[in-house]
Amino acid sequence: MRIDLPSEIFKNEQSLPDLLYLLRAIADGRHDWVVSPDVIDQAERFFATHVPKLARTYAELAEKSMVAAVWSGQLDSAATVRVEADKLDDYVADLCRPALIVVEDETSDGYFLRAIARSFGAKRVLEALAKGWLELQHGGGGSLLRITSIAVGKYRVQPRVIALLDSDRMIPNQTTDSHRKAEQIQKLGINTHVLQMREAENYAPNRVLITIGRRKEAHRKLTHLKKLSKEQRDHYDMKLGFGPEDKQPRIPQDQVDLYKDLDISIILGLRGGFGKNILSKLEEMSPTLTSRDFDALGEDVSSELRSLLNKISSVI
Repeated sequence: MRIDLPSEIFKNEQSLPDLLYLLRAIADGRHDWVVSPDVIDQAERFFATHVPKLARTYAELAEKSMVAAVWSGQLDSAATVRVEADKLDDYVADLCRPALIVVEDETSDGYFLRAIARSFGAKRVLEALAKGWLELQHGGGGSLLRITSIAVGKYRVQPRVIALLDSDRMIPNQTTDSHRKAEQIQKLGINTHVLQMREAENYAPNRVLITIGRRKEAHRKLTHLKKLSKEQRDHYDMKLGFGPEDKQPRIPQDQVDLYKDLDISIILGLRGGFGKNILSKLEEMSPTLTSRDFDALGEDVSSELRSLLNKISSVI
């Protein structure tokens, strides 16, 4: 996160332990220091007085932070955390603990998030996950609101939490329990993202699906899948398809109109789905994927996933 430390902090000797702890996190690249020239002057005097042996090191950190802010446009303080001098210890505690993504399933959502971060070049997200600066919090289905509330309670003044939910939509634009949960979570002051498609598995590009299981069988299923419209593919049960392959196809009542024009051969061919390992395969292949692979799923897919990654980056 971008950290704005007011000059008053550098006038109080008692702030030194907390300040040094936070500056260590900044030096490690965990946060960015948005610093102005007048604060640099005050900071240099403070360091020279209280930590003379390290004064030059911290002064250089401040100068580098100011230059970096200029070149990256970070002088725009819209996403900046302004630390209150009288609550420095609270801010340091919050900024030096991991940010949290509350998800429905830590394992499968972890595959998904690491995969899209790698595919879209979100190095900040990948680094934070690898270094423990960002953690996934398993929220379960019905416990998501309660778990998110508990997660928020772990912070004193600056909650760094985001919630990610499958939409579970059966048809386009449907409002589901996931959307209602998201509204309740947002009342806690927490940003949320409800996937536009049915589930994370629906975002797996065709290049991933063709590698699942026996190639001949995967090719046959993928051929049928490509005959679906975008709306039909977005809401297809990628894991289980239209029921077991050895039984009559099952189309949920909510989806009868959505799939009513499909040829029976396509419906039969899409029984069984692509299995439960779609997301692990997505992560496995993510080093070879780019945004173009996701563009093939629809013109808004890449922009949605970039928006999700930006939301995550905002709390790191």
